[in-house]
Amino acid sequence: MWNSVLIQRALPLSISYILLILATFALDFSLHAASLVWVGRYLGIAGTLFILLSFGYSARKKKLIATKPLKQFLKLHCNAGWIGTLMILVHSGIHFNAILPWAATALMMIVTASGHVGHYLLKKVQEEVNSKTEQPGVVGEVNGDIPDRNYWDAVTVKALEQWRGLHMPMVAVMLSLTLIHIFTIFFFWNWR
Repeated sequence: MWNSVLIQRALPLSISYILLILATFALDFSLHAASLVWVGRYLGIAGTLFILLSFGYSARKKKLIATKPLKQFLKLHCNAGWIGTLMILVHSGIHFNAILPWAATALMMIVTASGHVGHYLLKKVQEEVNSKTEQPGVVGEVNGDIPDRNYWDAVTVKALEQWRGLHMPMVAVMLSLTLIHIFTIFFFWNWR
């Protein structure tokens, strides 16, 4: 099991995801310590812009944008999404004032985790599993039993192949919640 792709690929990504959360706490703590809590309000706007920028990848993938290679847009998508998520998490803070923004934030964290799975894991895991099974001397089945390592690899690939079916609907719901949140901010804003 320790040589499986589950441990070798999923564990480092889990650590990356945890580092995003720890960076959020560190930045939020720093803003509070410097009496700059008000900056968090504007990080929500900046974070939303970064998230919107990350949708350039989808536009390029659908050929709405015909410049630059798709790989560059994927890198932009990942980096802008990570930065935007960090900013929005700091914007959210640890204040439980309203359900709607927290629902959007929780869904954003799930979408971010799903994006980690899709980008970093699926292709690499499929390539790694294929290369393992094509190596000379690797036995696929012995007396009808699948070896432990191959079993965990197969389970991991099957689970990861389902990611896009979850990722895209969650993105749509997250965007809906975010738009409702923004609309309510403008609706209840003190315009005087």
